[in-house]
Amino acid sequence: MSNRGRRRFWRGSALALCVLFLALAPTAHAATNRALLQAGQGVSALLRGQYEKAIEAYSQALESADLSDVRRANIYNDRGVAKWRMARAKDAIDDFNKAIELFADYAVVYNNRGNALMDLKRPDEAIKDFERAIELAPAYGAAHNNRGNALLAMGRTDQAHKAFAKAVELMPNNAVPLNGRGKVNTELERPFAAMRDLNRAILLNAKYSSAYRNRASANLSLERHTSAIKDLTQAIGSNAKDTALYLARARAYTRLKRYRPAIADYSKVIEINPESPQAFSERGKVYADLRSFKKAQADLAKALGLAPNLTSAYISRATTHVRMGAPQEGLTDANRALAIDPKSAAAYAARAEIYEKMGRAEDAAADQAKATELDPVNSGRGAANAAQSEPLLPQAGEVVGEPFEDWLVKRTGQRRFVATNPRFPALKVPLEMYGEGTPQLLEWRILKNALRGIGLLRYFAGSTDEGGRSEYIAIIDLWRNSVVAIEPHSLGGRATKWAWANVSVVVTDLHGTPSEIQLRKARRQQTDPSGQGIFDNWLYGDRPPEPRRRAPRRGGLFDWLFGN
Repeated sequence: MSNRGRRRFWRGSALALCVLFLALAPTAHAATNRALLQAGQGVSALLRGQYEKAIEAYSQALESADLSDVRRANIYNDRGVAKWRMARAKDAIDDFNKAIELFADYAVVYNNRGNALMDLKRPDEAIKDFERAIELAPAYGAAHNNRGNALLAMGRTDQAHKAFAKAVELMPNNAVPLNGRGKVNTELERPFAAMRDLNRAILLNAKYSSAYRNRASANLSLERHTSAIKDLTQAIGSNAKDTALYLARARAYTRLKRYRPAIADYSKVIEINPESPQAFSERGKVYADLRSFKKAQADLAKALGLAPNLTSAYISRATTHVRMGAPQEGLTDANRALAIDPKSAAAYAARAEIYEKMGRAEDAAADQAKATELDPVNSGRGAANAAQSEPLLPQAGEVVGEPFEDWLVKRTGQRRFVATNPRFPALKVPLEMYGEGTPQLLEWRILKNALRGIGLLRYFAGSTDEGGRSEYIAIIDLWRNSVVAIEPHSLGGRATKWAWANVSVVVTDLHGTPSEIQLRKARRQQTDPSGQGIFDNWLYGDRPPEPRRRAPRRGGLFDWLFGN
């Protein structure tokens, strides 16, 4: 072929290819548009909770060969979320893996895969995904929150608290990280801090079941059983089959000696799970308290049939035998409990009670001493309550520091301290710590006028990571011998804001988050011409705060970013 012929051939071929491309371009463009439309339908179905429909739409979209890698990764991610919402965590992870293969720097998909791994009880792997998401997007609040969940699952509570705190900083108007930090604060024996976070979470989302559950735990640790019952009732409304909630509420009713509703809750647990030894054991103890000994014996026998090594059931049956006038049989059960758990303070306390009934004073004294050695806080409360009680505030321990205006600080555990004052013998003030060091009392004041009887005990609460000081104030109701709240006074040298009203105070932390503490029942307010109020406002002299508006609730597409 001549050169002229070759040129004519290539010119014709190029023209043919151009025509072919122009003919196919609308088809390819239409295919892409169709795939994107199907993906959009998947998003719509996902937001409505129609997960099967969402998966079908995403799968149809993925059949297109014309999608870019980034778009395809996005669709795999969304389909994985739909599968995860259907509790198909392994299938979801397969889709998340494909998304990462196509787009390795996709922060959201690492967060989502971490959530799926958490569902599979693999927090050690999940935490790597959350950290990768944070590395790609440092301000990704949901990933910080979920990293906190993973750390908490691994028992790394201090690190979990920092992760949740960072999430709160990034998302101050989102209830989820506040709920997480509140839960950790309870585990770190800081129930008042937990109450601050959980109150705020519930203010932001009044239907947040997990926050009510966690606030109930904080209330129980503070022995506010009535408040705990209200929170548990709210949580049960959204989790009617959750036996743990009924058990917790039954225990709170029992502590208040409201035995009938306690029995109803234990019976509900048994209805949901007829194989629950704890419910039978604890209901048996309640029946014994009501002197329904046949029912008590039946329940305790059932509990031991389900769990032959359940120490608490042997202890309850031992005390039941004593009440029935059969101390020798009670001794047999107490000995069985100690054979199972030689370090059970409750079992030693029960046996001490039995020895006393049998007239064996020396043996009773020896067992009571052993019980006190093993548990100096609860051992004196009696075996009848020991099997299911929440811890009381500690009452004895090593003295820390010098006395301060009649106040004395005692250590009662690695992180636990309590302040006492002989002028208020019925009052025990827990000193929550928020950093390294031991507490040091700094100031003690009693308010006047409308807030008379309210005391403020300021103390050093530990050093911050940056080397600064944290100071907190315990707000004490001297009339009721109770601690109302523990609130921050200053952190790292920066003071928080305390705005006083006639019968309340609003404490605003350094991030601008307020907590309102009601101190007395509201009365008709009187103010002086300056607007400062008629009480002795010794802290800051601030005016009462303006009414606060509820922050908007975040929801919709962002909800699934969190593992909670």
